[in-house]
Amino acid sequence: MRSIVEWEGTPFFRELDLRVESAGDGHARLAVRREAVRLRGARDGLNGGIVATLGEAAMRVCLASMLADGERAGRTRELTVAYLSGARGDVTIVEARMLRKGGRLAVGDIELIDAADGTLNAKLRVSCEVIPARAE
Repeated sequence: MRSIVEWEGTPFFRELDLRVESAGDGHARLAVRREAVRLRGARDGLNGGIVATLGEAAMRVCLASMLADGERAGRTRELTVAYLSGARGDVTIVEARMLRKGGRLAVGDIELIDAADGTLNAKLRVSCEVIPARAE
């Protein structure tokens, strides 16, 4: 599994100043400051595409915490978003929990939450391929 430093060193995480607060055992918690995200949506909240992308990023960190030796994450198969309220807080928490990881597919549940008042901004469900280890 990548370390927190490795995740935060990737170009995407650096671009958004995305921080990994915790990761492990089928759980990931990321934080993003609104001022670091230049693309805005309605009423100056985070853009909906950015919300979806943040959810997918949290799922990938979450899934990485559960991969066996030789396994790797594949393509995203499905991503659904319920936009519940504008993400307009200074800091947004993106929390992912693994619902099920099988041999070829993993499904996670992700929430975007305003760090200041706990308002639920969006609820996502993300399905990713799991690429099995090669038999040697």
